[in-house]
Order: sequence, then structure tokens, then C-alpha cells
Amino acid sequence: MTNAYKELNSELKNCGVEDIDFLGNKAGSLARLINTKLSSKPYVDILIKYLGRLKKNETDMVVRALTEKGNKKATSALLKLFRNQQDIELWAVGNALYTIDDKSSYPEILKICQNKSFGMARQMLMGTLARMKSEEAYKVLIECLSDETVKGHAIQALGRFGNPEAIEILEKIDVRKDKYEFKAKNTAIRTLKRKKHSS
Repeated sequence: MTNAYKELNSELKNCGVEDIDFLGNKAGSLARLINTKLSSKPYVDILIKYLGRLKKNETDMVVRALTEKGNKKATSALLKLFRNQQDIELWAVGNALYTIDDKSSYPEILKICQNKSFGMARQMLMGTLARMKSEEAYKVLIECLSDETVKGHAIQALGRFGNPEAIEILEKIDVRKDKYEFKAKNTAIRTLKRKKHSS
């Protein structure tokens, strides 16, 4: 545990976030933000301030605390983590950005999704592409069908995107029955066919 991590917990406690008992042990204030329904929004500035000063697992905990719908103050710091590709759990950062759903982040998320070097870290961001409903987002989702690291999530996102033109493309896609993408494909095709028949 770094000194910065102790300072973070102390600062949160001074702002009224009490420690939490976790599995019989006393955990810090940060653990309370992660493991209860207490909103992190009032403490975003404190959490962001420590992001660059913590070890990997400590940073991951802060990212989890920031993962809250509408927590837009955290967006730029989370995007910065992605850009720097630091030694952290980037999948969790992508999940945080998806959960927060800050529309101002859409252009940069589009670029992240196009960058194959991010691999699995982009999985949850496929859902953000579905929310964008733009031609460019649709094109990126189609391109991601050939990327094994995000294929299943891209299939699922195409179903949510709602463009019936994707039906033919999805029907031709090879998927393994033992993988998540098999169920995602069937669900997406059913969803898009319903949409096609109702319009």
C-alpha cells in the first residue's frame, strides 16, 4: 500500500466517507465507494487527483469507484489513462467510460475502438458505438467483426445499433458455439429482424 493510497483514504474520510468493514477486516473509505451505493460524484476531484500517484491495483480501485452513470467529471482523466496505456486494467477504464456515457467523449472513443492495439480493453466501448448511432460508428462495428478480441461485443452492439442492413452481414459471420459471440449473434439477428418488420 503506497503512501498516496493512504492519503487518498484519509482525504475521503475527512470528507465524510467512513471506512467499511469488509470480510471481517477494516477497509478504507475507497472500499466504501466501490462496495456500497454511495455515489462517488461528490469526491471525483479527490479521486482524479490521485490517479497518477498510485500503484496498478490501487488505480484500478479508483477507476471502479469512478464507474458511475453520468459521472462526467471523470471522463477526461479516464480517456487520459487510455491514451497513456499505463500499466493498469484498461478493460475497467473502458467499462467506466461506457457506464458514464459522456457524449462529449464519443469522438475519442471512436478512435480508441479503431485502434486494434487496445485489444480486449475496447469490449465495453462497442456498446458506446451502438449508442452513437452514426454512420462512422456503424462502419467501425462492422470492421470490428473481424477482430477476435472484440468480435462478440461488436455483434451484440450491432443488434443494439438497430440497422437492419447488418442482418445479412451477421448471418454470414462464423462464430464458435462455445463462445459468447454465438449467443450474441442469434440475439442480434432476432432483434434486427423484429425492428425490420416493425418499421
